[in-house]
Amino acid sequence: MSTSDVPEQPALQIVSAGKVFQTGNGPVEAVANININCAQGEFVAILGPSGCGKTTLLRMIGGLIAPTQGDILMDGYSLSRDHSAARTKLAELAFAFQEPRLFPWFTIAENIALPLRLRGFSKSERMNRAQELCDLVGLRGFEKARPAQLSGGMRQRASLARALSVSPKLLLLDEPFGALDAMTRDLMNIELQRICATTGATVVLITHSIAEAVFLADRVVVLTPRPGRIHAIHAIGLPRPRTIEMQESMAFQNHVRAIRTDIAGYPS
Repeated sequence: MSTSDVPEQPALQIVSAGKVFQTGNGPVEAVANININCAQGEFVAILGPSGCGKTTLLRMIGGLIAPTQGDILMDGYSLSRDHSAARTKLAELAFAFQEPRLFPWFTIAENIALPLRLRGFSKSERMNRAQELCDLVGLRGFEKARPAQLSGGMRQRASLARALSVSPKLLLLDEPFGALDAMTRDLMNIELQRICATTGATVVLITHSIAEAVFLADRVVVLTPRPGRIHAIHAIGLPRPRTIEMQESMAFQNHVRAIRTDIAGYPS
């Protein structure tokens, strides 16, 4: 077998993963038997009804909670069993949430550079990286502003830039644009697509928006109601870069309809 015939190691492997929470009313199974492989640079969106375990799954991927069953691997290393390797791999991922969670007393540049400060980078290294990221996410000229001086969309750009400050191999997004108005959300989706193409990071996105998932993702994973299991995986073969106008195309709408059919009858 030649080198080119050797299968590439997935950037992310979710292997029969499940999570059971112990509560005062007994065990609650949040997700069950999740199996997903993500290639390096792939964008995967996860959809499903409220309470199906989407955020629980993302938190397991990010090492915030351990799976009760199965395993999560980055580059072939277990995030819950290979403890020394897990520390290294967890340092190569980053989160961005629905709320920007910026520190109001820091400037935008200081907020963006905070993960680098915690890792011991010098001030000049931090500020140079913050400037690069402000340029990347469209915040040039706002480096010295405070979060309260920016719009919601601009604060979310800063949050995304902060997640990118450590050059993550794996970017985990939990409804990052869910609180934005429709037009700003469209603009942020275009920016996110461009940024992901530039950085080459593997991305896992949690969203309630079918159109957003189709617009951004290479594959869309649909979960069942709790306990969340994989109901369907849709490959989105639309060309890139994708445009807002593309959302009116028959191909785009066919993907939206197929996914909506999968989750029809589930409470949203």
